Amino acid sequence: MASKCFVVAVAVSFTVTLIEAARLPSDWGRCHRTDPDFEGCLRQNIEDAIQKLKNGSPELGLSTFDPLDIPQLVIGEGKGTVNVAQHFNDLQLHGLTGSKVISSSVDFKNKKIYARSVTPYLRLQGHYTMKGRILLLPIVGDGQCNITLINTKINHTLTAEEKIKKGKVFWTFKEYTITLEPEMMSYNFDNLFDGEQALGDNINKVLNENWSEVFADVREGYEKGIGAIFHNLANRVFSIVPLDEIYLQ
Repeated sequence: MASKCFVVAVAVSFTVTLIEAARLPSDWGRCHRTDPDFEGCLRQNIEDAIQKLKNGSPELGLSTFDPLDIPQLVIGEGKGTVNVAQHFNDLQLHGLTGSKVISSSVDFKNKKIYARSVTPYLRLQGHYTMKGRILLLPIVGDGQCNITLINTKINHTLTAEEKIKKGKVFWTFKEYTITLEPEMMSYNFDNLFDGEQALGDNINKVLNENWSEVFADVREGYEKGIGAIFHNLANRVFSIVPLDEIYLQ
């Protein structure tokens, strides 16, 4: 019997210009730490920055953000209903720039950032391979897939460590954890059972009718995989922009 454990591997593709220090793009808002409504300012500016990243940012050396290219994502089997590892390649993650920030705060003393957001449509689209069982039903496939999370609430917790470069303070995130709370999910896996249409349609129907149970069993894998993507992106920005340029004194 296969070991029931989460194994997550993720590779994220960014085109990054190597720069020691940079400034935030001129059209991004800044927040003063002494602003009485610092959290409100932060919430608005984060949401605005996410939307402006849609086509990337030359100043920060970031390529296209929506869709975001993910060369590889592997999510191990769950502990109950999902007895199959999911291997994804050449994925694109759509919908991040539609995110709305509900709350955000910074604990400068403990070097932590907290945020809560809602993303209306978060879609993973690309190539998959898998073989095993889901809900006790056999499943095998190799083809294109579309996995959509609808109205997903995401809790973000970032833990940083301080770095000093040429007299300037930078934050590097050693941890970035998220929790995913989708209102609904839809699955579509093409070419299941070597293209047996009736069998494939039936499995996709079962997955969609039982999406909550299926997702609950592999939630940790998706949270770690998507969290790794966010972690990579956050460090791309904070590692090259001094803290005082992000949060004004």
